[in-house]
Amino acid sequence: TMQTDLRAWTVKDAIEHYNVHGWGRDFFSINEAGHVEVTPAGPNSARIDLKDLVDDLRSRGVNLPVLIRFSDILRTRVQQLCGSFQQAIAENDYRGSYRGVYPIKVNQQRHVVEELIEYGRPFNLGIEAGSKPELLVALALQENPEALILCNGYKDKAYIETALLARKLGRQVVITMDRLGELDTILAASRELDI
Repeated sequence: TMQTDLRAWTVKDAIEHYNVHGWGRDFFSINEAGHVEVTPAGPNSARIDLKDLVDDLRSRGVNLPVLIRFSDILRTRVQQLCGSFQQAIAENDYRGSYRGVYPIKVNQQRHVVEELIEYGRPFNLGIEAGSKPELLVALALQENPEALILCNGYKDKAYIETALLARKLGRQVVITMDRLGELDTILAASRELDI
């Protein structure tokens, strides 16, 4: 008979196996009960046991699956990212500025985009639009005149015209050219619109 060395699965095993410290950073971990735990405002903030939260929701009659969002994570990450650039700029006497943009294609849900714009406002966080519909969303939601609206992706005449008109309205629109042929479209549209 072969003797198998079996041991109990531990929290440490789960943390290592699922690389929780790698993807969870300061926000997600596994607690002593073996449950996923979130600290939405960072490592020293209040802890939420996700299993307990789901059990509580089910006891109230909420059907699964549910989507649980933690706005504090978005706020903290925007502050960390932009703060890191501000610190590096100050430490190195850099005379420029950091102009971050959020690519809408990452998550197009309105509340996510709105929260990122709100949390990024002190840092002039802009939006990257990869299509005309995304550009229209950016124009509707981004009211900060200092924030960039970066136009990327495939750009037809209507997309370029919308971007140019937004510049005429005082928005900080930057058109990224992916192909040389786009230059002709941009120049023709700018002449046509007198921009």
